[in-house]
Amino acid sequence: MPHRLRSIPVRGWLWMVVLLTTLLKLVVVFKYGSSYNLGSDDQSYLETARIWLEKGMFTYNDSSKPTVFITPALPAFIALFMSGLGTGYVLEQTIRVVQVLMVSFSMILLFKIGIRLFNERTALIAVVLTAVYPPMWNISFYILTEALFVLALMLLVHGALKAMDKPTAGNAVWFGLMWAFAVYVRPTIALWPGFFLLLLIYWRAIPWKKLAVCLAVSALVFVLCLMPWWVRNYEVSGGQFIPLTKSSGNPLLLGTFPYGPPPVAEQRTWHASSDLWVNDAFDTQWAKERIRTGFAKQPLYYLQWYTIGKFATFWGDVYYWNAVNWVSLILPVGIHYTILGFGIRGIWLARGKRLTYLLTVLFAYMSLLHMIYLAHSRYSAPLMPFMALFAGYAILQAWERRGRTGAAAGRKHQKPSLP
Repeated sequence: MPHRLRSIPVRGWLWMVVLLTTLLKLVVVFKYGSSYNLGSDDQSYLETARIWLEKGMFTYNDSSKPTVFITPALPAFIALFMSGLGTGYVLEQTIRVVQVLMVSFSMILLFKIGIRLFNERTALIAVVLTAVYPPMWNISFYILTEALFVLALMLLVHGALKAMDKPTAGNAVWFGLMWAFAVYVRPTIALWPGFFLLLLIYWRAIPWKKLAVCLAVSALVFVLCLMPWWVRNYEVSGGQFIPLTKSSGNPLLLGTFPYGPPPVAEQRTWHASSDLWVNDAFDTQWAKERIRTGFAKQPLYYLQWYTIGKFATFWGDVYYWNAVNWVSLILPVGIHYTILGFGIRGIWLARGKRLTYLLTVLFAYMSLLHMIYLAHSRYSAPLMPFMALFAGYAILQAWERRGRTGAAAGRKHQKPSLP
């Protein structure tokens, strides 16, 4: 390698990778942006934002009724730009550009997290793997919750590390805010901070008194941030306490179909009613019936599906819905399994490091949750940058071991000098 390239510091490489991939993503947005339109959930979120601005009512898939089936972070994010740009092509392209920037900033946060867990070189390898991982490009382009969730998850984990290293009231407030932000984006993350707390108690990393104070501060901030949502849900539901959303029926039902739910066209024939409350109750009841029937008639098959099958689907499928001509499916699949293979190896190699458990508990928590409900690559994709940290650690360990072996072999074959 030329001396000039070797002399570039790690952080210099970081900025080069982030800036280059950001520019390339922006080129894709301006040239192919309109092709990243699913005509499904993305359009529903856009419509939710429009109705919210025009009527002041937060709805979803039914403009006549308030909804408790989604959280408001993404519609609020869309509405922020819609209020100035209106609806249509310019709005959607602007959102994609902002999402590109959010994902790029998330890679910088990933680098910071990687330094805290491992070192700069490992963190840089993780950023490079994440930067070239095609599903992260899809996350940048689709107007769905993923881009916001990647950012929220990075901020939450980074905030957890800051709070652990410096357990001050200020860091506790920040962690509480990031916890609330992440839940408003995607409610499935709600319980992970509880596992983080259990790790802190087990490690005894923070004195009990200080830990109790920080916990109280974070919990108070979280409750204050979620309280408007709870009050609003209580009012629109006629007196029900709905802490997150009332939307578990559909993912629970879809998760009962082994190795892939039926086509969307078939799913649209399931409901005779347009009332989402009725449909959610129907989905929940049908899901329970399918689970009972499945385990009664095909116990081994359903046991396999609800264990190995869903786990393999969650981590093994690749979130790559829009295969453009210049990126073959071989590339995202190859990079995905490279990250996954080295990542699993890295988790094993780093098993003695305390902070390894911070992320492996996150992996386990999200895996278990989606093994109960719908196991889908869309839900595991935001976790892949963290898996890339462990992949980077394994790659660096292999590289350094190879270097040491080569150096030892060179010394062994070196001829002794004459006296």
